[in-house]
Amino acid sequence: MNEKIIILAVSGILLCGCTTKSIVYQNVERTRIEFENDAAARLFYETLSKNSANQKTTESTTTVHIPIIYKSERKVVPGPNAEFNEAVAICDANKDGRITEAEARTYANLKP
Repeated sequence: MNEKIIILAVSGILLCGCTTKSIVYQNVERTRIEFENDAAARLFYETLSKNSANQKTTESTTTVHIPIIYKSERKVVPGPNAEFNEAVAICDANKDGRITEAEARTYANLKP
């Protein structure tokens, strides 16, 4: 009788597990940028929105799993400012903090 209780207790301890899931939204500060004129701004934002619709967002997932006992999953999802900052870095060719109409046209003609 005592053996059955011990076996049930040990089985209960081994079979109870812990599962954790978390999603972290990692948002960075938006890069400050000026535009030469309204046409440059419009062209930049239109291209950015078109490219956003065509691209998948990049996610980072970390999983730790010990069968039956423990499972943990952590997913890091970049915020919208990361994509904006990447587009600014590509578009602002001379890195002066100002996007000209010529730079915006070049960015618009790039293949996504």
